[in-house]
Amino acid sequence: MSALAYVNRQVESYLTSRISTFQLKNIKIHGNVILTRQQVLNLCGVKEGEKFLTVKPAEIAQKMLRSPFIKTASAVYSLPSTLHISVQERRPIAFVLQKELLLVDNEGVLLPFPKIKGYTWNLPVINGLEAKIGKVGQRTTSQKLLKAIEVLQYVQFMKSPLWSMIAAVDLSDEKVLQISLIRGGAKVRCNYEDYQSELYVLNLYIENYLNWDQLADIEYIDLRFEDRLVLKNKKKQG
Repeated sequence: MSALAYVNRQVESYLTSRISTFQLKNIKIHGNVILTRQQVLNLCGVKEGEKFLTVKPAEIAQKMLRSPFIKTASAVYSLPSTLHISVQERRPIAFVLQKELLLVDNEGVLLPFPKIKGYTWNLPVINGLEAKIGKVGQRTTSQKLLKAIEVLQYVQFMKSPLWSMIAAVDLSDEKVLQISLIRGGAKVRCNYEDYQSELYVLNLYIENYLNWDQLADIEYIDLRFEDRLVLKNKKKQG
């Protein structure tokens, strides 16, 4: 054995013996918004005070993926006593109202509704779906739901004020895609195939002509005509 190889082996042996005595004193979690710190710790099964050699980062990352809210996860040591756990959570794009209230992200993954104290979910509701849309934690099997997600993503892509106005997306009608707005529930009607150009026209109308104080007076806005936008106000009572 060469002198260099001997030295390397001695250094490796020394580091191994040193690391075996290190205890985990700090666990730092990064990227969690939906899951609490305690929920993350429960998932990974790691506790402060454990020996470093018993903590395996690859296993921790794999355990984290058991939660439907975790898209990716990683764990790394920071000697002498810190473990960093980083997570990328799935971001819900809408509520889904079935037998129970669910969430869905922009990839179509169904998520359970978490009860987070002090957290407000300002998201639209997707209605009019099939009875069976898939399993929680997996991508939906519903083409209707995927279409609704596609529509909502387009609205987000436009960076339109329309996003904050959407209360619900209704797919119960096979021919007409219907969007309900806040402040009175005005209905927006558009075609499934031409929704992009039609919602673009609606966005121009909102940005340039809509009087927000009169939004509650609108019964519906029909975008299904090539040459015009049809707006009908509610009938005045009394």
